[in-house]
Amino acid sequence: MTEATGKNQEKKKVGCLYRVSTRKQVNVEEDIPMQRNACMEYIKKKADWELFREYLEPGVSGYHKGLNDRKVLQEVIKDVGERRIDVLLVFMFDRIGRKDNETPFLLKRIVECGVEVWSVCEGQQTFENSSDNLMNIIRFWGANTESRKTAARVDSGRNYATKMGKFTGGTVAYGYRLVPTGRLDRKNRMINAFTKDAFESGVVQDIYARLIDHNMSLHEIAVYLNEDRQIRTRKGNVWNTSTLRGILRNPLYKGYMSYGKTRMKEVERIQGEEVTKEAFLDVKKRQRAVEAEEWILAQQANPDYVIVSEERWQLAQEILSRRAKKYQEHLRPAADRTFKSALLFPGLLECGYCHGRISPAVSSQKIHKEDGLTIRSHTEYYKCNTRAREKRLCFAKSYISRRRLEQTVLEEVRYFLDGMEQPDCAGQMLSSHKRLLTEAKEERERLAQLQREYRKVQGHIAQFKEELYKAVLGESVFDHKEINDCLHMAKQREEKIRKEADILEKNMQAKQLAADTCAAAEKEVLSWREIFEEAPLNIKKKLLSMLIENIIVTEGEIVVYFKINIENFLENSRPISNNVCEWS
Repeated sequence: MTEATGKNQEKKKVGCLYRVSTRKQVNVEEDIPMQRNACMEYIKKKADWELFREYLEPGVSGYHKGLNDRKVLQEVIKDVGERRIDVLLVFMFDRIGRKDNETPFLLKRIVECGVEVWSVCEGQQTFENSSDNLMNIIRFWGANTESRKTAARVDSGRNYATKMGKFTGGTVAYGYRLVPTGRLDRKNRMINAFTKDAFESGVVQDIYARLIDHNMSLHEIAVYLNEDRQIRTRKGNVWNTSTLRGILRNPLYKGYMSYGKTRMKEVERIQGEEVTKEAFLDVKKRQRAVEAEEWILAQQANPDYVIVSEERWQLAQEILSRRAKKYQEHLRPAADRTFKSALLFPGLLECGYCHGRISPAVSSQKIHKEDGLTIRSHTEYYKCNTRAREKRLCFAKSYISRRRLEQTVLEEVRYFLDGMEQPDCAGQMLSSHKRLLTEAKEERERLAQLQREYRKVQGHIAQFKEELYKAVLGESVFDHKEINDCLHMAKQREEKIRKEADILEKNMQAKQLAADTCAAAEKEVLSWREIFEEAPLNIKKKLLSMLIENIIVTEGEIVVYFKINIENFLENSRPISNNVCEWS
């Protein structure tokens, strides 16, 4: 804001408000300069007017933002209340705002404070009679309606362009850039081509590889990019989990342009907060993320935009979704657990005495060297959580040796993997996988049929209720007892369909789980024996957690429950088996 010099107390002090909706319009000859020039020319025509202050609102929407969210407008209101200005001048009244539930009332309040409100295009706004009040409300109702229509047209145009696979503006996603083509559009603006950036696209591929191939958490990936590779985001900031999650969730990296991932939504008020008239009118809205199902996607992938394949992108979504779910004791699925501990079996061990969880632990001790230096040595081991809390509730050892336990279990794992390398194993697994998928498909079709019947019965119930209402009023040709009987039969049919659908859905989930387990075994388990010994620690943990369901540990015996029993699984698709081994 700037204050004019050469004040004359005999003249009316004028405050000029200029506003544009987007920051791209700032300093463009057709907007704020145009508003300012028009206001200056208007002031020159008024001999008793003098410019006192100018208020600039760049990039502020008068439709989406309320009064309390517009800092510059709050300064205008403050100056009006303190009578620092005598006239508020705007190019058009909609520069003050476009919200029909608050702007007309603000305008009237300004006039009631003794400040004149003028528009270059529409003249002075007064409130001398009821017609002035009506015109004031109609004007901003029209401005609000026009904003809604404009937003709808823009949204519809962007939806269509996105479905055609075109870039519709906004922030360019990491991994891509805009390259000038040398051609101008009808408004003499440079046309830019949307293309991949060589370096950034490589970073995106590395991010997906760290998540999928190296089983790293988002925090570990951020540390890797910030410290190991020492690179920053495009804005020069450090990498964090939110930025990485946005990259991993963006369908653009598999070639699909998207739009509408965020929407303006009303901010939820604090529970128990008193709702005053002012608070009721002040509806705050913010950009909020929407569900992926509501996104607008291109109808087909553009191969020029692809950085990761469709399969790897989908695999990343499954990993993120599984990690987001909460399980018992707030643990994530064993296949997705990533720990800094060097122990191989965190999350898989169970105490055979109290059936509590066995967790990693670290002990440390000081070591005094001959040269006088003191260092601290750390030793990792396993311990029963129940015994650690209360010794009398569990008879397990306080210290479970990492070396002996892991060596014993790994011998059973190697023996199991040797059995997975039988020549006919892969063929039988493939056959079982196809059979399970066929059965799941048949049950899915039956479930769809039940859902159609369920909706049909619900329609009948609604009709019976309506007819029953007419019978009570004496307007129906049917007796209310007959209608009651039909309604009762329909509700029984509805309950029967619902129960059958629930059972069918559970069976489908069980068979799909067995099929997924079989597919994972077919694709990965057969090669574990060859790569297991040389695999990185995170990969070893992932492979073990995919192979082992649970490990029960007692003093003289370890029971390893594998997720796949080779013989039984191939014959009956039973997912869990167990091997008993002795240890000391």
